[in-house]
Amino acid sequence: MKSNQLSEEIISKIEGLFSEKLIKSENSYTLNISHKNINSNICLDIYPEDGNLYLVSVYTNNTHLQLQSCSNMIISDMLEEIIFISESDDQISGLIISKSGDCSLYSNIDRKTLKTDFSELNSEKLLAAIALSVSETLI
Repeated sequence: MKSNQLSEEIISKIEGLFSEKLIKSENSYTLNISHKNINSNICLDIYPEDGNLYLVSVYTNNTHLQLQSCSNMIISDMLEEIIFISESDDQISGLIISKSGDCSLYSNIDRKTLKTDFSELNSEKLLAAIALSVSETLI
């Protein structure tokens, strides 16, 4: 499922994916994801902004990631992850949070990379291209 608004339906989908409730505060939604078997703790904060955009912050045991001006999100039950998308005409960034406790950030990826034959990419660009290729359905 893809969306650019934090509707009740989207909130419900996020809660269903992570089997946790979003906590609504005055200006944000917070989700705490813990996996004791791998000692993973993730705190996800979503701040709605004007123009159907939002800021996403992720805090882990030793990392803080932030993606601003998110315009879309892809919630994948099959992949058990959510991808927050921030994009311009020629670049795309994605913050991926998986149900298993992993977080990845791919930033300022040239859109041409997503359309390149993957066999022509080096390993680092290949990771970003594969991870964000699902966003091509948004274009």
